Amino acid sequence: MAPGLERLNILPFKVAAYDKTQSKMAFFDPSRAQDFLFISGTKMRTLAKNRENPPDGFMCPGGWKVLVEYYDSLAPVESERVPEPVPA
Repeated sequence: MAPGLERLNILPFKVAAYDKTQSKMAFFDPSRAQDFLFISGTKMRTLAKNRENPPDGFMCPGGWKVLVEYYDSLAPVESERVPEPVPA
C-alpha cells in the first residue's frame, strides 16, 4: 500500500438531477426516482446546438443563452460554406 493511503478518506457525493415536480435541480431522492430527470452533458450540448430550451429551472436563462451563442458561433455561416463537389 502506498504511504499515507491508509489515512485516505473517500467521501461520497450527492447526485443532482432535475426534479420535475419542483421544476429545478435538486439532490436525487431514490424514493421518488420517477420524479427526476437526468440530463447528460451530451444531451445538454445537443439542446444548445439545436437552439432548444432545457426544462424550466434546469439552468439560469443567462447561462443558457451563453451556451447557445457559443454553439451558434461554431456553426458555419451560410455565405462561408464550402460548396459540395458535383459528381462527375
